[in-house]
Amino acid sequence: MKFIIPQGEFTKLLLAVDKSLLARVNLPILANILVSTTGGKLEILSTNLETATRVTGESRVEVEGRTTVPGKLLFEFVSQLPEGEVVFEKLGEEVVVTTKRYSGRFATQPTEDFPAIPKIEKGTIVFVDAALLKKAVLRVAYCAAQDEGRPVLTGVLCEFGKKDLSMVATDGYRLSFQKIDIDNRGEVAKIVVPAKSIVEVAKIISELVDEVGDGKIEIMIAAGLNQINFKIGNVEYTSRLIEGVFPNWQKLIPANFTSTARVPKEEFIKIVRVASIFARDAGNIVRFKLAASGAKGGLLSAYATNSQVGSNEAQTEIDLEGRGGEIAFNYRYLLEMLSSVDGEDVEFEMIESLNPGRLTVPGDGDYFHIIMPVRLQS
Repeated sequence: MKFIIPQGEFTKLLLAVDKSLLARVNLPILANILVSTTGGKLEILSTNLETATRVTGESRVEVEGRTTVPGKLLFEFVSQLPEGEVVFEKLGEEVVVTTKRYSGRFATQPTEDFPAIPKIEKGTIVFVDAALLKKAVLRVAYCAAQDEGRPVLTGVLCEFGKKDLSMVATDGYRLSFQKIDIDNRGEVAKIVVPAKSIVEVAKIISELVDEVGDGKIEIMIAAGLNQINFKIGNVEYTSRLIEGVFPNWQKLIPANFTSTARVPKEEFIKIVRVASIFARDAGNIVRFKLAASGAKGGLLSAYATNSQVGSNEAQTEIDLEGRGGEIAFNYRYLLEMLSSVDGEDVEFEMIESLNPGRLTVPGDGDYFHIIMPVRLQS
């Protein structure tokens, strides 16, 4: 087996398959990537048994064949090589990678030990704008639970309709919802995708922005609803789905809100960050007060108190409709939400101190964020 490829192109291909390589593995073969050359094409495959990444690229193939090599080690080596052509050649039980004045030798493992990756032959095919999908993932996936105690909450609920995709994630303390347009060529489907997997998809879109741009990517949901495959440029990323019933998240959404404030986003971030200085060692709790100060004007105040350190008060001017009131949140949840959206303003809605609050982006009716309050101490 032997092929020649530009160093920059080889580095990009190896970076792509790194998505399915774990830092620590129980099976040594899972630290390896499968490198194949057939019909003049180079294909590299990695898997951790939960996800798999397949990438194809152009190279000058002199001898066809296949082998497995340590993925992270090879990427680290190739990424440090100077620009120019890299020669990849299998010699006996080793792979030798050379370029001008540099060479590396890598141990191989039998290709028969590499796990077989089932290809999704039939299922629902969906086309979606790459930039829209990335935006939706970044607005939603961070709300998924980190705790494996309820596995279904570590995923993102994806409801594929005929013309739109609704995405929901919640950890029980906050919830994000985003709807985007799609072109569904198959059946409607309701699945739970691991949040880690869908975040990797967003990363791939970012890395392939020059190739993908604002173009469409293809999603295929296996007919058995146990796998999902994303085709992004020359990369295919496959993930297992999470089994289980996603909770009835609509119950978290209040029917009506009594106060609505339009808040400059950067000012909102600033007053929360100032209050967080005093809230860090006090349960991350920041109190907020909406108060009228004119016909439609008002003030949003942020307070935090720490008996060992002190307290603060920070305010920003807002447009306010309704009677206002007080509520408390974990400031980390607020900052994560505010950093996930674009635009100059956000709208904040509330009822009473014990009811969930809702944050939205003006002019975007397809997105909202629900955050559960912290009980205020009298």
